[in-house]
Amino acid sequence: MKRNIINIYIGLLLLLPAFAAQRAAAQAEKSPLKVTVSYYCTDNKLPYLKVNAKSKIDGKFQPIPGQEIKLYLDKDSTGKGLGLIAKVVTNEKGNASTDIPPALAQLWKANPNHTFLAVTDKTKAFDETSTELAVTKARITVDTADDKNVVALVEEYKAGTWTPVKGVEVKLGIRRLAGDLQIGDEQSYTTDSLGKVKGEFKKLGMPGDKTGNIFLVAKVEDNDTYGNLRIERAEPWGAKFVASNDFFTRALWGSRFHSPVWLVFIAYSIIISVWGTLMYLVILLVKIKKLGKQEEKLN
Repeated sequence: MKRNIINIYIGLLLLLPAFAAQRAAAQAEKSPLKVTVSYYCTDNKLPYLKVNAKSKIDGKFQPIPGQEIKLYLDKDSTGKGLGLIAKVVTNEKGNASTDIPPALAQLWKANPNHTFLAVTDKTKAFDETSTELAVTKARITVDTADDKNVVALVEEYKAGTWTPVKGVEVKLGIRRLAGDLQIGDEQSYTTDSLGKVKGEFKKLGMPGDKTGNIFLVAKVEDNDTYGNLRIERAEPWGAKFVASNDFFTRALWGSRFHSPVWLVFIAYSIIISVWGTLMYLVILLVKIKKLGKQEEKLN
């Protein structure tokens, strides 16, 4: 029995170096870096790019801050970047963004289709990576029709002209501080053969600015061909915003001297009652002390 236990201990001791080597190899193995590129075009102006870097650490994806990423517009015959857009460094959330510089404007206008290339160099933590995003130039416009309907048109640049696109999902909304609010019951609309969508505006009485303007929004999100497109248009379909100055009126949220009368009465009543009770107790103590001295003199 003792001999078997000794053999087990010896076997475990012999396996320890193998376990240590396997663990060291696992630690030395680099986690793959995942870089994603997104394309954005707002108000049909020169677009911009957003990149995100993350890696799977401890079983879940974590953002990678401080990662340098080189962005290129198109690529040559060898597969390398043709025009350098920018070198960006990710923030604490693993994100970075950049515009297409004016130096590449001619290259951007030359072709209707482009490929964006995101490249990272080899580091101690990650191997080099290369990510591509193919985009077709497109634009989106928004207009209004009778009976407060919103109309959006999606077109792509093809053969030197703007051509309507069918089957693109478009969202129609109203710009608000916390995000876009949809104009009606439908969350999204699909363009017809003329590249148009039409939605009924049902948010009547929506607060607007001082003149009653609200901003209508038409957008295409995460489209595989056209990326992210967005445009806004001001329309006087909202309720005029009238600022009311109630600072000097009596209210619970008013200043100290503008509190409600009933609240002031209760507060001062409590204060007077407490201090009155304390003063009464002090007077009683003084009287008791005097009575005690008079009793001592009589005795």
